[in-house]
Amino acid sequence: MSVIHDLGYKRYIGTRRSPSTRWLVIMRHQIATGWKKWWRYKLALGMAFITVCIAGGLMYFATNKVVRSIGGANDVMLTMADLVVPLSFKFFCTSAFVLSLTLGSTVVASDTQSGAFTFYFVRSIRPRDYVLGKIAGYGVLVATIVIIGPLLLVGMRLGLSSSTDELIDHLSLLPKMLALGVLATLLYTTVPLAISALLPNRRFALALWAAYYIIVGGIFTLVGLQTHSPVGAMDLQTGLQSVMLNMFDPKILRGGPNFDMGLTGTLIVIFLQTAVAIGVIWFQVSRDQKTGVGGSS
Repeated sequence: MSVIHDLGYKRYIGTRRSPSTRWLVIMRHQIATGWKKWWRYKLALGMAFITVCIAGGLMYFATNKVVRSIGGANDVMLTMADLVVPLSFKFFCTSAFVLSLTLGSTVVASDTQSGAFTFYFVRSIRPRDYVLGKIAGYGVLVATIVIIGPLLLVGMRLGLSSSTDELIDHLSLLPKMLALGVLATLLYTTVPLAISALLPNRRFALALWAAYYIIVGGIFTLVGLQTHSPVGAMDLQTGLQSVMLNMFDPKILRGGPNFDMGLTGTLIVIFLQTAVAIGVIWFQVSRDQKTGVGGSS
């Protein structure tokens, strides 16, 4: 009688990680995927870098140039150095939008179209691991644009202070810009990912996101301006513009006070929009996990 030997099997002897850290693997993979080709993440990063260079140069060469705001009795005198930091933020938002076009709006749709969910869920990846990993990974990329870039400009502004008193007076720029950057990170991370989760085709998801950002967002802005209500904050950049006006009050902005929809109402709309976006991602991924193969609880 012959003996059968299993010569191909070898017991796994590698490091066993806790199931609670599975999302970190997905996060690292998402960051690595964004870094692979120049047009995915590096294009938007390059745009943010150019913004830092131009704004920093303008701040340096026109530090003490005084600019008078427009607004009748509410006129204020601001130096160019004080205006550059808040005024440049919308350009970082534009860079984040470009990143959403090249990467964010197709993340979940690409996994659905390529059948990657079969791999994820057969490997005992839970929906919450996938959702948290994708949001964290893509959020890190967005944060390097809308948080790191503006904070670099704040550091330049503080470095250009002519006295200790001026430096102390401008230290408040740090928490203000950090808070604004966090809000921008939440919006430009969750909303594009939610759009990408709605459609299983990456091209359709990209088109839907572009239409939502440009057309639907523009409609919300017009409605908000006409009704003087926070509904205009449904447009990502308009909502962030309103928050910035309340934080920095640079009335020289185009549109001036018209973009100010109230801080409380705008923040409510921003957080509500973020919560709904996360809910959409969770629902779609959970549905795909239940209809797929190898899903885990």
